Amino acid sequence: MKKLVLLLGAFALLGCGEKSPPEASDSASEKAVASNDSSKPSPKGQPKSEESKIESKAKPEPKGLPPIPKTVTAEFIMGAWAKPHDERDFIEELKDDSPGIWKFVRNVGPRKGELVQRIEATVRLKWVDRRFLAQEFSNDDGVQYSVMTYDYETESYRWWSLLADGFITESSGKRYRRNLREWKSVRLPEEDVQTRSRETVREENSIKVALEIKKGGQLAAYAEDEATWVGELGQTEEASEEK
Repeated sequence: MKKLVLLLGAFALLGCGEKSPPEASDSASEKAVASNDSSKPSPKGQPKSEESKIESKAKPEPKGLPPIPKTVTAEFIMGAWAKPHDERDFIEELKDDSPGIWKFVRNVGPRKGELVQRIEATVRLKWVDRRFLAQEFSNDDGVQYSVMTYDYETESYRWWSLLADGFITESSGKRYRRNLREWKSVRLPEEDVQTRSRETVREENSIKVALEIKKGGQLAAYAEDEATWVGELGQTEEASEEK
């Protein structure tokens, strides 16, 4: 269980952050999640595909964006984090992922309703190179770095996380409505492990995530995360210098 909890730590899903209250209430968001879990017949009697439920339409890639590396390396992830935060001409698809300092809390256990362990962390997000969201996730177990972007060719979000042993995980995300995004694992250290999560904006400056991890097709762990935006980049460092 300890190993699975550490693996879950690589998926601090902090997307969809907004600095204004969302349009939907908690109950409305939950209904939206439920509606995406069931296939409703189309006018022709055919079930809708997951892609047909996405409200946003495909957009051409803005001119002049740096390419997504064919192979994401540790050097690329750390290089992205080392760059300064820059909001100029940043892509629209990631503008809801608010840069700044976030307080992150994860409650995890073997299944929903049995969340026996609590993990707290500080997360810093910044925008770089017009298209990449760089993230630093730090808690008592150490620091992890990751990079997220939007791939216009596949019409999906892509997320790479650098683990302590050098392994790089990858996840793929799709947006369903403005305040709902779903992620699925693409590459993990263990081939028989899969993760799936759904993140929603529930209130101003707050995000909630329901995450499940399966091993061999069976539920191995379940987590509920909450992230709260607490300040602009640099505020933590300035406060430390004043002490």
